[in-house]
Amino acid sequence: MNKGVLYALLTAICWSTSGIFIKSINQSALVISGTTSLIGFIFIYGLNYKKIKINKKTMLVGLVQFMMGITFVIANKLTSVGNAIVLQYSSMIFILIFGCLERKKKPYLYQSIVIICALVGIILFFINEFSFDSMFGNFMAIVSGFFFGLQFYINSKAGTDTTSAYIAQYIISISVMIIFIVIKGINFNIRDFVLLGADGVFQTFFAALFFAKCIKLIPAFSANVICMSEIIFAPIWSLILFDERFTQTAFIGACVMIFALMLNVYMDYKIKTS
Repeated sequence: MNKGVLYALLTAICWSTSGIFIKSINQSALVISGTTSLIGFIFIYGLNYKKIKINKKTMLVGLVQFMMGITFVIANKLTSVGNAIVLQYSSMIFILIFGCLERKKKPYLYQSIVIICALVGIILFFINEFSFDSMFGNFMAIVSGFFFGLQFYINSKAGTDTTSAYIAQYIISISVMIIFIVIKGINFNIRDFVLLGADGVFQTFFAALFFAKCIKLIPAFSANVICMSEIIFAPIWSLILFDERFTQTAFIGACVMIFALMLNVYMDYKIKTS
């Protein structure tokens, strides 16, 4: 197997474990987000401290990423891991909308098809969903998708630095966690401590390391498509560990969402290379 493909697959596997760790940790979303951010801060800042530049734009991206992360944690706590990860990829709808608003033009035909398919997929997730917690969890996953898309949109502009934005996000997450602990207190146990540490290492160190390697060895399009296989891996881990299953309509919705996602990536790549 091509080393670049292997690194991309390992990246997807690392990303796909996020919901599993969140589901297994008996702590609030703020503590989970803050603790993993602390681990990320140690690794990322330690390796890049000379390159960090904090300004208004990086703080804005950091805040957006914080909101994306915290809503994704809440989503995983309330709905299934599969629902959370698939619905977070509603981000493609928001990215397309932001782009159209900026250009002040209607979306291209393929973009309209992508948006319609994604919306149909999202609606299917809410059919036959009777639990308020699950419905709210699905909604929070979509909110996370909104911030996910906004993060990509802002990062595409001049004057932003991805590494610095991550540091800004970590600082915000850690600060909010400290405030939460001072007000509410915290009750750590060994199990949560180990799982939080493992989550932080997998999500912030190994995933970043594998992604950095794969993007240097294979084309960005190939890396993007392979890394998106986290949508497949996450529900598999969820099924094996928690016996979580898609409802019939949610499974159809997931298939529609994945089709829309792949169509968008393929058409975007085709336009850029034509």
